[in-house]
Amino acid sequence: MLLGAGAILLGGLLNAYRYELNVVGGAIIILSGFFLTGLARPARLMRDHRFQTTIPGGRPGSAYVLGLAFAFGWTSCIGPIPGAILTVSASSVTLTDGMALLAVDSAGLGPFVVAAAFTHGLAAKLEAVRRLGGLHWVAGGVMIAMGFAMITGRLAGFALWLLETFPVLATIG
Repeated sequence: MLLGAGAILLGGLLNAYRYELNVVGGAIIILSGFFLTGLARPARLMRDHRFQTTIPGGRPGSAYVLGLAFAFGWTSCIGPIPGAILTVSASSVTLTDGMALLAVDSAGLGPFVVAAAFTHGLAAKLEAVRRLGGLHWVAGGVMIAMGFAMITGRLAGFALWLLETFPVLATIG
């Protein structure tokens, strides 16, 4: 959230270049969407570097290494999606609007914290969810559409349409 607050403040300073920033941000979100769907697979980004070691469990150092592995491996939580949210929040009109977006995004990590507490019992259930597949296509498609909306300046119009179609969204935040 602090990173987002800094982005929002910087966005206020760069307001004179709002159109250019929307084009660049939209292009980055579109590329991220293509990467998330698997339509683009840049070889440089698809590399995998690992070191094999045995770390005893039940110790703070082990928890730290597991957290590092999770952070590096979970690109949809630390990569394109927060990048898109930071881009949108940076173009927010006020600091509180952008912080609200980032707070909702941060709250979305709560289920992962709960899942970590019950990892052993959830392993089989998570495998069943993984078999569903296709969710990355939906998320990537939404990102691509959002990127095009940012580039064409239709993102605000889409937000208004959402509020008119689903008035309950106006009560969030």
